[in-house]
Amino acid sequence: MRIALATLICALFTQGAAMAQSPAVPSSSLKATHGSWEVWCYGDNDCIMTQLHRRTTETADAVFTVIKPKGLQDDKGQPIQALAEIVVPLGVFLPGALGLQVDANEPRAVPFERCIPDGCVVRAPIAPSMLAQMRAGQTAHLIVSPSPEERVKLPISLDGFTAAFNSL
Repeated sequence: MRIALATLICALFTQGAAMAQSPAVPSSSLKATHGSWEVWCYGDNDCIMTQLHRRTTETADAVFTVIKPKGLQDDKGQPIQALAEIVVPLGVFLPGALGLQVDANEPRAVPFERCIPDGCVVRAPIAPSMLAQMRAGQTAHLIVSPSPEERVKLPISLDGFTAAFNSL
């Protein structure tokens, strides 16, 4: 699943909705669209929900992907309800981490895992409190730092988030 997820994210990041096919990766298909979120599946059970932040004159592309892990637990033995994989453009100030803010709630910072040719990646469990905010919220902002002094907010619509998440 991880190889397929990474390939799908790279394909979405570089080609929009055009899916890159590879002999090592099973083909994916669009299962559903819920508001601003798309649900893509490999076979019947391996599905992800994703949203692209499209380039504007002020911001760059980003990909926000959510999966429901099966049988994964946190360090306290509690089940992990959701995992996020977020790819933002290269050129971010890596020590600044990635911020995630839902509506007017306090932002949370998550360190970058690594950078790949298509962008810098954050992979992290979504805390139950953040998941609740996303289900009830209108807009999430990915907060990136091009430099230690700058902050750029990339808006992600939460329209359809709950329906897409429940369909996974």
